[in-house]
Amino acid sequence: MAETDRAMDLIRDEMAKAHDNPGISILGEYLTDRLQGEPGIAAAILKHKEPLAFGFAAIKEHARKIAKGGYACVDDKTGFALACKALGITSSVSASADTFPSRGRLDDAQAPAHDALDLDALLGGI
Repeated sequence: MAETDRAMDLIRDEMAKAHDNPGISILGEYLTDRLQGEPGIAAAILKHKEPLAFGFAAIKEHARKIAKGGYACVDDKTGFALACKALGITSSVSASADTFPSRGRLDDAQAPAHDALDLDALLGGI
């Protein structure tokens, strides 16, 4: 079995075991997408028994450090970069982090135009 296939299986198995953890699922989807485009990252993933938990631990640690009043928020790009760094994946976070499919974000082509709203029509010509 190829290294990429083993890494993909490892990630999918870990996602199945932690199916109730959305953070693990999101990170797993991101890494499987990266693996498809960058098979060279498989070696870094295979160095860890539970790569998703290991990567997610780096995100949680960062969130603890920046928390204010017990709350913290880490955007996708930062989270993916932190997890990849922890896993030893040196390539940059791909542009797909901005439009990660499972997050339901809109790309520029789908986003509503900002000037599409006619306030006069909305207010009835007041």
